[in-house]
Amino acid sequence: MNKLIAVLLIACFAFTQVHAHSQGHKCAHEKMNEKLDKEIVDLIIDENERHLQNAKPRNFKITYDMAYFNNLPNTPEMQIFRKSCEKAIKIATNFFSNLITIVPKPTGSMKWDLRLNKCGEATIPVADKTTDKDSDLHLYITYTDEPQETYLAYAGWCRFLRIVGPTHGQVNFNLGLLKSYNFANSLQFQDLVGIVIHEMTHVLGFSGSDIANWVDANKKPHVNPTVQQTVRGMTTTFIKTPNVLEFAKKYYGCSTIPGMALENQGGSGSSGSHWETTIIQDELMNASISPTIPIFTGFTAALLRDTGFYASVNSNMEEKSFYGKDAGCPFITGSCDDKKREFCTVGSLEQKCDYYYHGVGQCNASTFLDNDCDTFQTFSNAKCYDDSNNFQNNPTYKSAMGVSLGSNSKCFNSSLISERYKPIKEQGLCYTYSCTAANQVIVSVGGTQVTCSKNGQQLKVPGYTGLLTCPEKLDQFCAFKKLCPSNCSSNGFCNNGTCICMNGFRGAACDQAA
Repeated sequence: MNKLIAVLLIACFAFTQVHAHSQGHKCAHEKMNEKLDKEIVDLIIDENERHLQNAKPRNFKITYDMAYFNNLPNTPEMQIFRKSCEKAIKIATNFFSNLITIVPKPTGSMKWDLRLNKCGEATIPVADKTTDKDSDLHLYITYTDEPQETYLAYAGWCRFLRIVGPTHGQVNFNLGLLKSYNFANSLQFQDLVGIVIHEMTHVLGFSGSDIANWVDANKKPHVNPTVQQTVRGMTTTFIKTPNVLEFAKKYYGCSTIPGMALENQGGSGSSGSHWETTIIQDELMNASISPTIPIFTGFTAALLRDTGFYASVNSNMEEKSFYGKDAGCPFITGSCDDKKREFCTVGSLEQKCDYYYHGVGQCNASTFLDNDCDTFQTFSNAKCYDDSNNFQNNPTYKSAMGVSLGSNSKCFNSSLISERYKPIKEQGLCYTYSCTAANQVIVSVGGTQVTCSKNGQQLKVPGYTGLLTCPEKLDQFCAFKKLCPSNCSSNGFCNNGTCICMNGFRGAACDQAA
């Protein structure tokens, strides 16, 4: 049996190694720029419309047109694809309705009046040229079949009202990849919702090419909104608009920070239009989707405020992030310190927990990390909360190492193994846990509970050899973003651990008809 354990560990290592460099969906900003003809329209307000400058803001209203999907074959598979894409759009529009308020645009602002008759793949209906929509943003939803690409969706605006913001745009889904997607899997569907929210955020102003269109409180363009510096040998652009700069100073504990760094690698599809991966990871607006659970941080909320297009951005929807928090100025502009949990040393071949303890990974470089700034990147089949696709979900791991998986499971660096077997090296193992009000972490190993009461404490467990290493910072560990009940039953989005249901559903898990 001891040999079986050894063989099992080697086999799992070989299997997970294949997935170590998987980046998932990569934002296709260059694809959007190729497809969309963009045009900025000047705002003209007559005397009768000037009262709108003092109008009461309303929740942001997004409307959409799915007519392009009528081109799909009428097969069960394609109808599932259509319904899933539309459902993701509905959930995302509800996200922004809860997030943003806006002063209604002047009468006539939502008519299509451009010389071109297309927005990306979509042909503009005649009615959109003559009818003023009761909307703050109208989206044409399309698809392309590009299985050779790495994106699942992309989006951008086609018509922009100067000073006021985008009025019309496109969201395009990649049928070539999504037709093999398992939409019935709530984790995969939540990934798609996160991607749609990410892409819509680009439409709303998070794009390097849009910074020049942002306006300040006086509706004038920001003066010198960005600055460039050479950081770790890379030319890096920092946004230094008021809200972004203030949030960055407080978050990193660096009063002299030049701003918040934008991604400096990845080509036109990523560089300059996302947050720099080296200094903030798992953020909703990183260039590559989080391999685990994306976080909508105050950085992105601050950026939306600094566009000047919106009356308010709901601070209650900002989610806590801890990557690099209070790390000081050297974390931003200095060399990466592999003694910090954020970084690691490539070549060790250790399989340890990722930064947020969501799952097991290995130290690797990636497309979006600066030189010598390597991190533990989570294997796609090693997320502790995903028991449907986890290499530890087998009887041997459970009986020999006491692992357990599910929504209340996290990764702990551990060398625990039943006394019946030979000792093993420390590695990332999944255990269910709970936190007390005092931020003590109670860990269940094979049904036996032990309590982490000190940062980095090492615990023995009766019946096992080896040690369990407690999280480095217990208070942060207990505050990390958690999954929502049943992943909101694919009927809502998860924000700060709470489901916000789409219209027609209610309940803690969005599993009841409204």
